[in-house]
Amino acid sequence: MKSIFLWIENYLNKARRIFVAVITTLVLLVLTFSILGGVAGSFAGDDEVDTKNKILYLEMSGVIVDQPQSGPSDPVSIILAGDTQPNVYAIRDVLKVLDAVADDTNLKAVYLDVDNLSMGGQVFSLAIADAIKNIVDNDIRVISYTNGLLTSDYLVASQATELYLNTSSYYGIETSGFSRKREYMQDFYNNIKLDYEIFSAGDFKSGPEPYTRMNMSENDKIAWNAFANPLWNTYKQKMESGRDLEAGTIQSYGDNFDILAKDEKGDMNKVALNLGLVDGLMKHEEIRDYMIAEFGSEDADKDKWPEGVSYAEYLSTLDASFDEDAEDIIAIINVEGVIMTGQESQGTAGSDSIVEKIYKAKNDKNVKVLILRVNSGGGDVYASELILNALDDFKSTGRKVYTSMGNVAASGGVWITTNSSEIWAEPNTVTGSIGVYSIVPTLGRALDWAGINVDGVSSTKMGEWEPTEPMPDYMKDLYQANVDGIYENFVSVVANNRSMEYEDVLKIAGGRIWAGDKAQELGLVDKLGTLNDVIAHVAETHALDNYKIKYYKRDLEPWEVFFEISKNVNIKLPFSSSRQLLLKELNAFDQLIKQNGKFTPIAYCSECELVE
Repeated sequence: MKSIFLWIENYLNKARRIFVAVITTLVLLVLTFSILGGVAGSFAGDDEVDTKNKILYLEMSGVIVDQPQSGPSDPVSIILAGDTQPNVYAIRDVLKVLDAVADDTNLKAVYLDVDNLSMGGQVFSLAIADAIKNIVDNDIRVISYTNGLLTSDYLVASQATELYLNTSSYYGIETSGFSRKREYMQDFYNNIKLDYEIFSAGDFKSGPEPYTRMNMSENDKIAWNAFANPLWNTYKQKMESGRDLEAGTIQSYGDNFDILAKDEKGDMNKVALNLGLVDGLMKHEEIRDYMIAEFGSEDADKDKWPEGVSYAEYLSTLDASFDEDAEDIIAIINVEGVIMTGQESQGTAGSDSIVEKIYKAKNDKNVKVLILRVNSGGGDVYASELILNALDDFKSTGRKVYTSMGNVAASGGVWITTNSSEIWAEPNTVTGSIGVYSIVPTLGRALDWAGINVDGVSSTKMGEWEPTEPMPDYMKDLYQANVDGIYENFVSVVANNRSMEYEDVLKIAGGRIWAGDKAQELGLVDKLGTLNDVIAHVAETHALDNYKIKYYKRDLEPWEVFFEISKNVNIKLPFSSSRQLLLKELNAFDQLIKQNGKFTPIAYCSECELVE
């Protein structure tokens, strides 16, 4: 016994020493980074950014979103996976810079490179393209250079005064429009004897189709083409107008690229030049020399690009468009990504975080009105309901909620708008998709094939079935009834919010997607306009002559503060930059349908995914 107690004592002493060492190390690291941050800040100085006779270099790399989320998603996965967070830009800041540039007589020109920038969606792409065109229309020269562009990137670059393509580009200009391709795996699952029980409400709700079909349904094609074709027409018109091309050039290029390529021995860069899609082909050194020849270089180094300022530097010169000292607040709560329970991160709209922000706005007496900014295809029905309940709680104080829809506000993204006083969308917002489904995998056939039999007893009928067995009819009936009930409630709350008859909403629901302008015609949306239009409307409606905008963020966890400090002092943690931020939304959706057999009603718009 003595030896046992001695071993326990030694073990506890070692554990204590390790624990103390780890805590001490973490504290010292945080203190070190804090000190370094203060030192770095003291050397930063207060020099103002001078834009006089400079080039504005718009060479952003990362993803444009509505609202950058605070901190990385979780420390362990980031460190183990070696994943760095891409740069994330708020669309309001991007447009703020571009609008200011259009009136800036100090700048010599704008150099535009969007090769490494994800536009974040069709609404953002169109807004940025229009802003670039406005700069050019104001006689400010915009020179764009690229190593190769896809559809939305080219839409933006095509608005520049001049567009040059890298001579060595591998794929040139790919204006392939929009497509909707998915893997249909019914036969595969049948071959491996894995069954997916599907419960759906809505004839156009195509989310479960990869599990139940081997091809795209006609309803899915109808809904997709009704949205994508007008959008593609808008893109083509803007591209051709920006490049001064004949109508039909872009469509002909997309349809006949292979024939055109044969004439140039497969050189797609020459094809783009011949068609006028670009103004010239240049190596990177040549575009540098061209910029120097056009705008000069004050540096003794003849290879030094003309003096300029970056996007971040230029943004720092712009003042807020409202009075920062104003007491009245218009609160903006962002719902961006797949709606799920838990904390938010890039690509995931965590209901816990969003509810927390709504409560903060509710408890701030200076908040006069709340704008819900939605950029989400939906997700977990339960999580959507939690957000809706918190908004109802905010409204109980006598203050109003307005909704502004971004690139997509569909399915569960519509659900959370159903207590808004007004719903605004943009003409090309993807909305609708009012439908519900659930996917439950069962392993009965697979285990039977493997020679495994599941058997046992249960106290009740409720506890008899498990996903390791084929699903009995009484469970199928229960699940379908549950989905039908949720769908009926969904249609009802939309009807109540829109002051429409239930049957009228039912006709335009069914999981079908609509463009924002069509949704307004159908009565699902009140008005068309940008977030800024909604803000201006709210301020006027509520007589807020002097107000400020507040974007609510969730509180950072201690480890997130640590990461933020490390970023502020420009300390590079050993991460890889290979993973793309946009994949996180797809991964989040994947989590929704893989719940270990747990019944999870989903209101997610799989139909809303744009592929270029």
